[in-house]
Amino acid sequence: KKTEGRGLSSAVLLGFDQAKYSYILCMDADLQHEPESVPNVARPVLGGGADFSVGSRHVSGGGLGFDWAMSRQIVSLGATMLAWPLAKSTDPMSGFFCTRKDILARGREEINPIGFKIGLEIMVRCRCQTVQDVGITFQERAAGESKLSAKHYKLYVVQLANLYWFKYRELLVLAVLLLLGLLMLLVSWARSALR
Repeated sequence: KKTEGRGLSSAVLLGFDQAKYSYILCMDADLQHEPESVPNVARPVLGGGADFSVGSRHVSGGGLGFDWAMSRQIVSLGATMLAWPLAKSTDPMSGFFCTRKDILARGREEINPIGFKIGLEIMVRCRCQTVQDVGITFQERAAGESKLSAKHYKLYVVQLANLYWFKYRELLVLAVLLLLGLLMLLVSWARSALR
């Protein structure tokens, strides 16, 4: 329904909100995430060892099940590096993740339902303390096609800026104040030196 949001992120959140069990898992329906990996991805959260688990291509047991274009690999690496200070996962772009409803509730009202990467959004805004990566093989899409475009790159950058502000706003404000103080000292010193 239009009143319930739009896009994949809002659909995932709507499903999580309506879930009747305390554990929630998200994965791609186009079979890029193998259903056989669900128990392994869920295990760290089910066992109480993590607030959030991520199906990752970049840890032992993970990888690609097809030849991915080098340009896509470079874009993925860049996006991962930009997100690393926000969420300590080797694959924060992954749409294959598990958490608990009580973890989601910590930041549910602050989550941007238009966010490009809902797993990253949840990890940051719900203040997940322990994130565990679980190796998965990322497969070629069995149906549909990628909707990745320049618009999505822009949305991702905007999402990152919002998440950086959310997580580090106190530090950012402090850094600006320190820079302003330093600038005032330099101006004062320059004035006295010119007299």
